[in-house]
Amino acid sequence: MKNLHKFSAFLLVGAVFFGSCKKDDHDHNHAHEQELITKVVVRFSSGAETVTMTWEDTDGLGSNPPVIQNGKLKPNTTYDIDISIAGEGGKDITAEITNEADEHQVYYGFPSTLFNSFQYTDQDSKGKPLGLRAKVTTIPNTGGGNLQILLVHEPIKSQNLASTPWVYNPNIGGEQDFNITFNVTVAP
Repeated sequence: MKNLHKFSAFLLVGAVFFGSCKKDDHDHNHAHEQELITKVVVRFSSGAETVTMTWEDTDGLGSNPPVIQNGKLKPNTTYDIDISIAGEGGKDITAEITNEADEHQVYYGFPSTLFNSFQYTDQDSKGKPLGLRAKVTTIPNTGGGNLQILLVHEPIKSQNLASTPWVYNPNIGGEQDFNITFNVTVAP
């Protein structure tokens, strides 16, 4: 009976010791608890002009479709893009994504009927793109098309193509926090 108590005590101490060991909270292999994104605001600024496009889905995964405000850009104009993101309850989570820049990237998909050039203007601590800020130049004539914007958590940024690092492809992997599309017109 005395040995049984010693054995039970040994098991209890072992369980407490091994149970207290846990993985580092910053381990990049941990499961990502996806934030509920309820609003994305994309601002195109050129001098005094600002064109604002919004995507808003206040009921999250509910039955109501998102409300999308598309935009019209001027031809042959350089715009600075600035994106802000809100989570549940309208809480601005843009700073949180910026602080976790090594674990995120915003990707852009667009046809040649929208932009002549695209350039990221922000980066993570390793010099890789983040994408909450960028610079584009619209085509010199009338055009338009769909602008797809994706926020990806833990992409393999080394898989970005050097000539088009803003284009998402399946080899990049990661988990999409949002994938939205705007209809953009280029006209005077």
